[in-house]
Amino acid sequence: MRGFKSFGEKTSLIFGDTFNCVLGPNGSGKSNIMDAMCFVLGKGSAKGLRAEKSANLIYNGGKTKKPAKEGEVSLYFDNTKGIFPVDSEEMKITRIVRQNGQSIYKINDKRHTRQQILELMSKANIDP
Repeated sequence: MRGFKSFGEKTSLIFGDTFNCVLGPNGSGKSNIMDAMCFVLGKGSAKGLRAEKSANLIYNGGKTKKPAKEGEVSLYFDNTKGIFPVDSEEMKITRIVRQNGQSIYKINDKRHTRQQILELMSKANIDP
């Protein structure tokens, strides 16, 4: 994540193969992590991500820091078993939101449509 909601700086989270748990005090960004995952997987509604409009998904800088120009979230999937129909052992899904609310979707750094992302995820039974 970079510039998404409360995550102004680049933030990486590594999830394990089985059970994962996100813990922290109130206001530490736990829900924003889940919102980021739904966002990159193609959830369409800003309201479903607890934001009034898409531009509100971009880090606003708070009281003392500089706001981000755009918000970006990427998820990396292990594709060694060929669950996704792509020619690589790792698949990267990225979504970028711009100040005007426009979203850009990418699969392995190549631009795609939201519908293509949703179709790819459905092949692995993933629903945002």
